[in-house]
Amino acid sequence: MTRALILAGTGEFIARVNVLPGTQVVSLTRDTIESERFDLIRSLDPQSLPDIIFVGAALPIEKALGIGRMIDETYPLIDLVLVDDVPVEIVVEAMRSGFRDVLPEDMVDERLRDVLRRAELHRQNAEIPAAGASPAPHVQAPEESRTITVISPKGGVGKTSIATNMAIGLAEDYPSEVVLVDLDLQFGDVASTLDLSPVHTIEEALSPAAAADNLIVKTMLTVHPAGFHVLCGAESPAANDEVSGPQIVRLIHQLSTQFRYVIVDTAGGLPEPTLAALEVTDDVVLVSTMDVACVRGVRKAVEMLAQIGLLPASRVLTLNLASNQSGLKVKDIETAVGLPVDIVIARSNDVQLAANHGAPLMLNKKKGGAFVKSIRALINHLENTDASTKRTHKRLDVA
Repeated sequence: MTRALILAGTGEFIARVNVLPGTQVVSLTRDTIESERFDLIRSLDPQSLPDIIFVGAALPIEKALGIGRMIDETYPLIDLVLVDDVPVEIVVEAMRSGFRDVLPEDMVDERLRDVLRRAELHRQNAEIPAAGASPAPHVQAPEESRTITVISPKGGVGKTSIATNMAIGLAEDYPSEVVLVDLDLQFGDVASTLDLSPVHTIEEALSPAAAADNLIVKTMLTVHPAGFHVLCGAESPAANDEVSGPQIVRLIHQLSTQFRYVIVDTAGGLPEPTLAALEVTDDVVLVSTMDVACVRGVRKAVEMLAQIGLLPASRVLTLNLASNQSGLKVKDIETAVGLPVDIVIARSNDVQLAANHGAPLMLNKKKGGAFVKSIRALINHLENTDASTKRTHKRLDVA
């Protein structure tokens, strides 16, 4: 299997590579690559590097050559191909910058297959250790990666609205470094809320093949135009009936090695997938509304999670759909739950209307008003959380 990364390629070229047998393709747009906060080296998973990187003509030539030098210095075993019609002097400069080939986009299919085959052989030969060679070091997840899980004991409290808008907001600060996971395995609606038509879903991302290869997991993600990735839920409510906790833990760990932020949207209550996610969660967003049943449910959930060791040190109590007509005050909720309310999100019909149209309010800040400010406050709260409060918990057995 040849793993290819295409940078700033045309849709036609991406499709040509993608249809070749035995090829897995990940592509990044020019806008993503030229974003001020984008870091190509950091976005590559050292445990699952591409065999070949194609750099398209859409990038300015100096940018393309700079990428070549950077990749050649950091990962010299990756084959680099510049896909562009350039004069001879640029070809020479490209070779000096680490590119193995400079080829036109309309190269014949046989030439394209040869390039891919050579890259795979290059990698296979590199995997054969020399006598006496030391084993490759184990690569840990980046320290700055954070997993944020949004939970509530009740459904219909706005978890998905909070998770999707939070992903959009974080992607503004960290383009291509945010992934949103729909962990409501039966009735998740992240895809419809974001107006996405995924080719792959979480069902495939939990397969044995994906579990063994981080690049396969990345190909299961759907890219949102706002600059983040989404692992969408399966179409069938029964598709993930046999999913186990260890599978969820492994999936989230795989994503955390590739993204700065992993946001997990969950089903109502505390089913096994949610508990598994909490085992590897750094920050939990507890969502409550201003009704007595939900407040009591949150209190019970907090007590239970604390008892079994799954309540992260960093927890954000978020009061959603807030209204002064509920008969409750914020201090009443704080007393009942035993935690301070960190974020208050006022009730707004525009939130549901925007979700119904597949365009969350964070995409329309003028219309979003107070809701957008609340989501931004939630993001700031999480970003300002001291690193010492990150994950130190582990699930305990209760007699």
